[in-house]
Amino acid sequence: MVIKNRKELVSHGDRDGRSLAIDILEGGLAAADPYENTRKLIRIEGSRLLVGGHPEMDVSGFGDEVIDLSEIENIYVIGAGKASQRQAQALEDILGDRLTAGALTIKRGEERYLKRIELTEAAHPVPDEGSVLGAPKAQAIARSAGEKDLVFTVFSDGASSLFVSPAAGLTLEDVRRVFFLAIKYGTQGLIHQVMPYFSTVNCGRIVCQAHPARTINLISQVGTFRRWYGVVPDTGSWVPSWPPARRCLPQVVRELEQKPWWDEFTPNLRAALKSGEARYEVPDLDEFVKIKASYWQPADTSQMVEGARAKAEELGLKGVILCTALAAQSSAAASVLSQIAHECETHGRPFAPPVALITGGHLDVPVGDATGIGGRNQEFVLLWAQTLGSGRLASKRVAVAAMDSDGTDGPGTQHAEGSGQPICMAGGIVDGYTLETAAQRGVDIAAELGNHNSTMALIRLGSAIYTGNTRACLGDLRVAVIH
Repeated sequence: MVIKNRKELVSHGDRDGRSLAIDILEGGLAAADPYENTRKLIRIEGSRLLVGGHPEMDVSGFGDEVIDLSEIENIYVIGAGKASQRQAQALEDILGDRLTAGALTIKRGEERYLKRIELTEAAHPVPDEGSVLGAPKAQAIARSAGEKDLVFTVFSDGASSLFVSPAAGLTLEDVRRVFFLAIKYGTQGLIHQVMPYFSTVNCGRIVCQAHPARTINLISQVGTFRRWYGVVPDTGSWVPSWPPARRCLPQVVRELEQKPWWDEFTPNLRAALKSGEARYEVPDLDEFVKIKASYWQPADTSQMVEGARAKAEELGLKGVILCTALAAQSSAAASVLSQIAHECETHGRPFAPPVALITGGHLDVPVGDATGIGGRNQEFVLLWAQTLGSGRLASKRVAVAAMDSDGTDGPGTQHAEGSGQPICMAGGIVDGYTLETAAQRGVDIAAELGNHNSTMALIRLGSAIYTGNTRACLGDLRVAVIH
């Protein structure tokens, strides 16, 4: 069981609805286990290493791979991310003594369970000193690899913060400022737009550094990576191992100069970007396509939401996936989805109860200068608690649960050291009784939302979901049970 405080969560309010919602979350997480899916994709038969047999996991479209291990001198594993250790564990178990060495950066505080691969801990969602310690270790391994070597890269969500190597002339503080601004303005796109130009590992650089070794790149993210069908794309990604986009730094700078956060970048970073120097530009795509590299996605959000849907059906509800990769602000998502739930309950359309409305993806919350501790899924459910508790959409037949699949919904104590609270929480769960409970316990939900202090509110309401590290990282999973 992933959710550790289930007993508390189902002890009050709409107990049946809460129990169903938690079971559905558990079902979704179980279906997208990075370890099990990596073992399905990669196996050894005799002296051959086989990669494939699952076309749905083949991102690059180059087809299944058969590697004669007798011709391989060294095998390495490098990478970073909040689900990377779980995938690397599968590689350790598959390769055994054939694995030469490895270097992985994981989230600070995560349980360590690898035996052969060196681990470095770093911070998320904003990089720290550990972020710039781990990346060079991976780079050293990549650069040592020769033509007869095989390098596995393992990157998942969280790598943007965990795997940082500032380009010459830039510092960790220059990079950290970008991440803080992304949180302030509620836009992950800011990080992804700037990241290609401040790092020596992103935009395929880490793969270039491993050349002439062959690389097999295991990647995971919120949603499903676009497929290449055998043709290397010319659009980039946040994933460090992903091929570079076409070079366009001057255009990016012009776009950034029109944004409100440009003047809040450090002067050093602004000067570096405007300089247009080659050291900040991405690798040459025409050269990258000559490298021996394949890309696979063993675990994705679609597996998670489909697992949640299947669990709902098993429990006797109609499981409906409304959106696999919902991208919106928490307030907008809560507003729209609560109205769909009301339509189901009141009119039996588009789906008649009992029904579970399921969404995946990644929500955002612009926090501005607020000082509260919270997360996007926790804010999502608290907003819905207000709706279910009073007004036109009030209902005692709806329970809503939402969580980040990695078990940490929001910055938590990284932005509130010394709070003394058991942070981070994975998410939250509410129902039509939550507003009444808040009144009884003296919790002003509106005020807490105004300060983006959703974690503190949900803890006091006995409705904060706690999991610890889940060893997965596929974005958010949300379910509304109408019963």
